[in-house]
Amino acid sequence: MRVRGIGMFVGLTLLCGVAVAQQQADPDPVVPEATVPAAAQHAFEQGRDFEKRQQLTGAVDSYQAAMKAAGGKCDGCVEAILRTQMKMEDFKGAAGTAAMMARSAPDAKAKAQAEKRGGLALYEQYFAQSEGRGGVDKNPKKAADSLKQAEAVLAQAVVDDASDEPIRMLHARVMAAEKRDEDASREFAACAATPGTSEQECARALRFAKDVGIARNEPAPIFHLKAMDGSDVTLDKLAGKIVVVDFWATWCPVCRRDSDYIQTMVDAFDPQRFVLLEVDAHEDEGRWKQYVEDNRLEGLQTRDKGDVADAFHVGGYPTYVVLDGDGIVRMRAVGIEGDLKGTVRKLLQEQKAADGDKRVPLPKSGAE
Repeated sequence: MRVRGIGMFVGLTLLCGVAVAQQQADPDPVVPEATVPAAAQHAFEQGRDFEKRQQLTGAVDSYQAAMKAAGGKCDGCVEAILRTQMKMEDFKGAAGTAAMMARSAPDAKAKAQAEKRGGLALYEQYFAQSEGRGGVDKNPKKAADSLKQAEAVLAQAVVDDASDEPIRMLHARVMAAEKRDEDASREFAACAATPGTSEQECARALRFAKDVGIARNEPAPIFHLKAMDGSDVTLDKLAGKIVVVDFWATWCPVCRRDSDYIQTMVDAFDPQRFVLLEVDAHEDEGRWKQYVEDNRLEGLQTRDKGDVADAFHVGGYPTYVVLDGDGIVRMRAVGIEGDLKGTVRKLLQEQKAADGDKRVPLPKSGAE
């Protein structure tokens, strides 16, 4: 069902069902052996070893060798190639791999999932080309082309599986980035009306439908970290709160210098609405724990193996990323070069105005 106009928001709100659990991306996914033929196992395991060591070019080469050894028929190899290409920010290559997966998909739903991943790769390429991020040169014309390609791929994914809420959400985001506000609003509303959509995601889709502009910014990546007490820290669990993500390290003198200012944010804002997420760069666990204890650091203390910093495109330390309650990146700063507290204060005021001073938890980045 495609919902027309924004006038059905009240009715759509009634369609928002009971919240359902959201799966997190596995930081080190294990591919079932059945999906990798015996002839490809050796090269595939070499690829996994390279990937674990963050030697991603070697990983892709090994996975491609495994694919060749399997005679071109190795689902696990294709999956691993796509995953690694995304880590490398080889978005063009990832989009091509996803298109290959879509062509060989056994049914419409599987085809739609491959198309979603291809659309996501092109959407990420759009952001990279818009900002000149990583190894990608800034090029507005190419960025616009990537966005157009992403929309076409995702439009087909909606045709192939209109019941998939994440596909519709991503499609609406892309149309919002194209400034096709009426089309994006209708798709956000249709996303909210999709059977099985969680109450939280339904609420977020309706908010985007009412104000398409807030959906234009970069969505935060899905991530999974472990806090010092062993608890899981995910984007879902931080949902609805304004989050300052602090990428730091004990060996970083600027991080240590700025720590006092960053720590004051914990007491400056309502803990029901704000979280300071400290993400330590991959270093010795004992040294990290001792430093946190000695300096009585507050906030959510986590340690990263490198995957989360890569997902957030961290190029130096300290890097601060501010997320709003919808999981959208609203500010980036390397060192204290921006008004972090002012940004958080503004976002909290916006949230109160939008929610009528009632916090609505809104999980997921919508770009998985």
